[in-house]
Amino acid sequence: MTCKNPILGYSKHSCATVAAIITSSLAIPAFGQVLTSESFTISSGAAKSGGGLTSDMIFSDGTSWSGGAVGLQGSAGVNNLGTSTAAANVTFKYGVGSTVDALNTAYGAGNWTIENAELTLQYTLYAGNSRFNAGAGTFNILWVANDNWTQGSSDPAFATSASALAAWAGSDALLASEYYNWSTPSYTGTLADLHTANWNTDATGSRQATISYSLGLDSSFINDITSATGASDPNVSLYLMASTNTLGMCIFTGGGSVLPTLSFDVVAVPEPSVPMLTAGALAGMLTLRRFKA
Repeated sequence: MTCKNPILGYSKHSCATVAAIITSSLAIPAFGQVLTSESFTISSGAAKSGGGLTSDMIFSDGTSWSGGAVGLQGSAGVNNLGTSTAAANVTFKYGVGSTVDALNTAYGAGNWTIENAELTLQYTLYAGNSRFNAGAGTFNILWVANDNWTQGSSDPAFATSASALAAWAGSDALLASEYYNWSTPSYTGTLADLHTANWNTDATGSRQATISYSLGLDSSFINDITSATGASDPNVSLYLMASTNTLGMCIFTGGGSVLPTLSFDVVAVPEPSVPMLTAGALAGMLTLRRFKA
């Protein structure tokens, strides 16, 4: 059957064809369509040139460190001396604000969100420095609301549970719980390597690797990203908390080839904006006029 439009009159085309023409004219991204992908790295901690602003290793004894590497560790890991040093957690800060401004300009604020968030780290099995422990164990990755920290002057709190962290964090959300098995795809850490050439900080070769952890899409974490601006509140912070004493994960923050990286896909949200719908509908009506009977 033909389709009658109250403005354009009858069309010799079927209603299905008319609907298809209008739909194709809307040019609105489909829900979940990947619009682009973004990634952010911390400032390099090598020689502490800016690293203290965006990375921090917080020890249980109240001291802190930011350099070419940081250690996420429990108090029972083993260091290069065959002993153990204090437990430590790690924070990373990512400046997303200017990118969010650009995304809002390109797609419209509220017309996009994020999916497939990941944290990528380069790690080494051994560290030739007694401040770092090594060993298998578990840890949690949390989003924290508090971005007002700098290594050495206003360090984050050291905590062993989310409830203990809350007073400093303001609010937080668990994004992932992970097991680090003290291995790479081609090598497994071992205490037998103590006092040998194997126990050395390796940025290349079989005793280092890069790994990515998928992050849960907690609403607070998403909102912290999508509401950021370059002018105010531009940062998003992650807190890595050791959850077993045997853990010892040495993460490059300047001495390796890959800095800790936060990445995600930018995707369209379900509801297009009214201006987009109106413009698309008008375009469709103009297209239909050409097919008027």
